[in-house]
Amino acid sequence: MTVNDWDTGNSDQPAELPSKSQAKREMRDLEVIAESLSELDEQQLSELPASDGFKQGLRELSALPQHEARRRKRLQLARQLLEEKLPELERELQALTPGEAEHTRRLHMAERWRDRLLEEGKTALTAFMNAYPNTDAQHLRHLIRNAKQKKEGDSRVAAQRRLFRHIREQIDRSERNLTDM
Repeated sequence: MTVNDWDTGNSDQPAELPSKSQAKREMRDLEVIAESLSELDEQQLSELPASDGFKQGLRELSALPQHEARRRKRLQLARQLLEEKLPELERELQALTPGEAEHTRRLHMAERWRDRLLEEGKTALTAFMNAYPNTDAQHLRHLIRNAKQKKEGDSRVAAQRRLFRHIREQIDRSERNLTDM
């Protein structure tokens, strides 16, 4: 009996296993993802939709030198990735990587919300609170007020940056919650 003759429940169709080369390519891809995830900072790592054991493994990988131990740990994490929510982890990695489509999409969304909140006032605030109900409304109003009131150039820009950062955090948190459902 050969591999292609294995019974898959459908006697007309033989089971198709990936070639050895394809399996190696897929494992290399998983290793690249594991390596990229290990380069995240502690806050980004803590917010990943992954198990605590996997996150701890990523922390250990980032602490290892560029030698054989690091290669073995990366391979171990690549295997663990098969048990994690891989599409969600890939999406979060793309959202955190500048130049990726998901990252750009979230940046543009945050820019549009910031502009609306500064220009439209209460109607935009209501729309934002409806779209992102877990947002602290009082803190958001405070950030908007500071971004509008600061007259000096640098402090106004800094206040608008803080507002933008807060909006982006709310968008990221909301996107993560949508994928957890």
